[in-house]
Order: sequence, then C-alpha cells, then structure tokens
Amino acid sequence: MNMVNEIMNHDPMFCTPETRIAEIKHLLKKYDYEEILVVDNEKEKHPIGFVSMDDVSAPSIEESAIPSDMSAIECMRGMPAVIYENSTFEECLNVMRANHMNRIPVVDLNGHISGMVEKADLTRLMM
Repeated sequence: MNMVNEIMNHDPMFCTPETRIAEIKHLLKKYDYEEILVVDNEKEKHPIGFVSMDDVSAPSIEESAIPSDMSAIECMRGMPAVIYENSTFEECLNVMRANHMNRIPVVDLNGHISGMVEKADLTRLMM
C-alpha cells in the first residue's frame, strides 16, 4: 500500500508566527513558492497555518503604517487539515480535495510536522 511518508518532502520550509513579512516575501520569491507553512514554534513544529504572497501583499498589509514590522500571525490563514505519515495516497488526496488544498502538511502521531505532500505529485503517482 502506498503511504504518504514515501513521497512527502521530508524537509518542508516553514516559518513561525513571529517571522516578519519581509522575510516571508523574501523566502517565497527566492524559492518560487506559492505559500509557506506556519508552525507554532521551532521546537514543537505543530502546523498552524499558511501564508501566501497574496496574504503578505494584501492592501491592508501594504497600507499598514509599518508593514515590515508585521509578522506571519497577522496575515496567516488557519490550517484547514493535516494528514498523518501512515495515511495512504487515497486518504491524503481525499482530505486535500475536501479542504481545497494543493499541499498538505504531514504530521507524526504527536502532531509535529514531518513533511509536506504536493497534490500534483500525488495525482501523478496515482495515475
């Protein structure tokens, strides 16, 4: 049986709620990512949301008095779903579809981030 831990990115990029918007913009541009995962802190690494370029470029952010002083927690979107390492490809795809996600964090049994699965990779392997 195909499990998500076989195909996940084992070292996903993430930031913390305190990460400044300027740093998030830099990372998104540098690595050409659509969004970056936000975790509660660097020790526990529980996924709590995502921040995209649209989120950090929103008019409300750009018009803020000092947008560079703003952090991820002020513009992130909540985490709609996660998947466990021992989930099958089919289970993962079903959760992603139900939550309209293009990527989903993979967590261990303690809820710590252990990887990321991209919908495009998953659907390609299931064909």
